[in-house]
Parts: sequence; C-alpha cells; structure tokens
Amino acid sequence: MNKGFLVLLMTGLMAACGADTSSESKGNDAVNGDKAKAAFEDAFDGMKVTEVRASPVAGMVELDVNGRESVYMTEDGRHILIGKLLEIKDGEVVNPAEQRFEKVRKAGIKELDPADMITYTAEDEKAEVYVFTDITCGFCRKLHRHIDEYNAAGVTVHYLAFPRGGATTEAAAAMRHIWCAEDRAQALTDAKLKDEVVQAELTECAKPVDEQYQLGNTFGVRGTPAIYSIDGEQLGGYVTPEQLLERLE
Repeated sequence: MNKGFLVLLMTGLMAACGADTSSESKGNDAVNGDKAKAAFEDAFDGMKVTEVRASPVAGMVELDVNGRESVYMTEDGRHILIGKLLEIKDGEVVNPAEQRFEKVRKAGIKELDPADMITYTAEDEKAEVYVFTDITCGFCRKLHRHIDEYNAAGVTVHYLAFPRGGATTEAAAAMRHIWCAEDRAQALTDAKLKDEVVQAELTECAKPVDEQYQLGNTFGVRGTPAIYSIDGEQLGGYVTPEQLLERLE
C-alpha cells in the first residue's frame, strides 16, 4: 500500500471520527513516544505529530496530529488505533477526550471578547450558546432560519467564524467582509439566507475570523454548526430550539 493512499485513508478516518478522538493525559513525564512518533511521521507523509501524551492503555501513547486530531499508537510504532477511546468509570461509560475538551472550551469561552462575535440576543435570556458557523454550510443556514425562534425560547446565540476549508477559502474571505460590516448581524443573515455577501472594507475587524477558526480547532470543531454551552459542553450540530433547551437543562 503506497504512502499517498495511507495519507488519504488517515485523513478520511480522522474526519469521520470527529472531535472525540483523544484521551485524558496521564503521566506525561513518563511518556516514551519517540519510536511511535518517528514511525507515524515516516508512514504518513505531510502529517506532523505535534504532541505525544500517555494513554490510559498500557503500551500505547496518544499522538496529536497536525495540532488537530488524536490517534493512539503502540509504543513500538507498529499498530495504530483511530477512533473513540471510552472508559468505564464507576459503572458509567465516559469519554475522557470530551471531558478534556470541555475544560479547554470553558477556559476559551471565558476569554472571548463579545465584540468579536456576532450575537443574536434573546430578550428574556435563559441561556447562552456559542456556535461555530460557516456561511456555506447547509445546516448552518437551516439553524439560522430559526434564529428568531431560538431567541424567543430565551437562547442568546453567539456566532463564531469557522470556515470549514480553512483561512484561504472563499467562505473565509466572505466572512471577513461580514465581520467588518456596519450591521454584522444583518450581513450574516443576508449571506446565509439570501446568498448576498456585503463588501465591507477590511481592517482590524477581519482578524476574528482567522482567530476563531484557530480557536475552533483547539475546541475540537470538526464540522458546522458546532454548538457549545457556556461551560464548554458540546450540545450538537443542528438542533431545534426545543431540542436545544432540553440539552441545556
């Protein structure tokens, strides 16, 4: 099997596995991952191991790949596990990766500047959610068609930019103009529901698009919409206002 095919296989599998493919770090100082790191980078051209952590499974280490995805590999570098690693704890099945991500998200959300987000505020606010969005995403558009219903249900929606293809895409360029518009909320609505993108002057106001894209990567965002509570809990992708309220309870 050639390395080019392996890279495509690896990329596809990691995308399918989503954000929950890493585990709680334990005993990082004792990690012996040099052999696994070298073997992985030799097998998968263009992929770089950015961090090595101990795995809860004896004889395996956890590798962060390209700063985004995590996989598990035996310390001898011969076997790879791609997917969720779940733990049975006190009779309950838990996802250590999601627990770790929640801590990262909660801290990141606290640092967000309200001025950098596009917010649709509920008059009788009961909850706030943070939604990574892409104007070219069908489910993002579907969610936005119901933005008044979310607000009416008492949910304030804070949008953050996450152009799925990265910072060099047409979507990213369009979103920079939206973030620089005089009325950003209306500009975002027009882009999603009418395919009309404002041509605003790009200044410092465009920077949050790239910053939020990078933040989304650290949060474990793999697709849009990606909805999170103020405490960093993952609430899903597209959900109805009723479903969202249930998940917030």
